[in-house]
Amino acid sequence: MYEEIIIHNSVKKQFDLSGKSAIITGGAGFLGIQFAEAISEMGGYPLLIDINKKGLVAAEKKLKHEGFVNVSSYEVDITNAKECQTVFEKIWTDFSAIDILINSAALTKEGSEQANVDFFGPFEDLDQKVWEKGINMNLTATQITCKIIGRLMAKKGKGSIINIASDVGIISPNQTIYEPNEISGYKGVDFNTPSFYSVGKAGVIHLTKYLATYWAKKNVRVNCISPAGVYKDHESGFVKKLSEQIPMGRMALPNEFKGAITFLSSDASSFVTGHNLVIDGG
Repeated sequence: MYEEIIIHNSVKKQFDLSGKSAIITGGAGFLGIQFAEAISEMGGYPLLIDINKKGLVAAEKKLKHEGFVNVSSYEVDITNAKECQTVFEKIWTDFSAIDILINSAALTKEGSEQANVDFFGPFEDLDQKVWEKGINMNLTATQITCKIIGRLMAKKGKGSIINIASDVGIISPNQTIYEPNEISGYKGVDFNTPSFYSVGKAGVIHLTKYLATYWAKKNVRVNCISPAGVYKDHESGFVKKLSEQIPMGRMALPNEFKGAITFLSSDASSFVTGHNLVIDGG
């Protein structure tokens, strides 16, 4: 058994992703592009999946402008199982396999605007359409992509799946960071962590653990990362308020997840499965 396992002695070669293809759902998104850059830099071929056609065009253009010419994009509704089946099987055939699956798609405020409901409304007034759409996008879509691609990986006998969860999938969101405080002069912000986001991400973590043991003997590794808040031109008062809760005293920067993605995608993590890597500044 052990004689059949080949792990290169060179650390550089363990991290090398040359010739490997990686599907990235939410590939046109804020973090999806970062993950694509990481895959590309290590020699892999990112395949961007998103329902946002305009965003995909912009993401592919950005990556190619940065010198990452081996990139493709596909407009797909990942909540539609039949559509995913058709597109993913075609990609598998075209590339002879899919080596890496990164599930980073999530429901955002922009993505919910078609429902014409309050995305950040109080829990007591939460519209069921928003709850259902949030769970569908943040959890069920991950289950769909894992089911389709994981099955193919299991038949091949190799693959790495990385699900993007969140720190609020393992901790209770601190509601005070959103609310105004007259004593400190903090004005508060007009957003929060919706309940369906926390619940969906908690589900992603446990789906990861379930699939890790389910496919372990098929050599399909399933892990996830749980990032804390990522800085993106947030209001200064909110940044200060949130940073006070983080031991390192700041929010994450977008490119601080590239190392984790590379590690979990590559042979450098060949004996790691079922792990939730929390990246939260302590």
